[in-house]
Amino acid sequence: MHKKYIVSVLIPVLLIQLCGCFSIKEISKDEMIELKDGDDLIVYTKDSTIYSFKESNYHISNDTLYGKGYIKSSEDSDFNAEIESVIALTNIETIQQDELNPFTTTLLVIGIILVAVGVGALIATLPVGGIR
Repeated sequence: MHKKYIVSVLIPVLLIQLCGCFSIKEISKDEMIELKDGDDLIVYTKDSTIYSFKESNYHISNDTLYGKGYIKSSEDSDFNAEIESVIALTNIETIQQDELNPFTTTLLVIGIILVAVGVGALIATLPVGGIR
């Protein structure tokens, strides 16, 4: 009984985690100065270096981005080296920030509820002995 309950909770939670509840928003140079600490950042610099900063591990002060995160030197490599970095905003090409996408999250939750109700209704209409 407990296994069914765990599965019925874990599958929807896994679907919510995997199915687009977050999207990446590109931030303009004007928005960089007003950027608040918050969601994860991916920073592309003019020398083609890519930095990844997790939530609350960075801040902007005096036209400079300070943070502790990971670095990779090309699109093909992985974020493998942990660094503490200081990047001048003038050296930044683009910044992308994770952003909660409420529309897709709402659609996903409604879809999961409809599927659960449909499966429950299907099970309720089956004979007590099951399918033969």
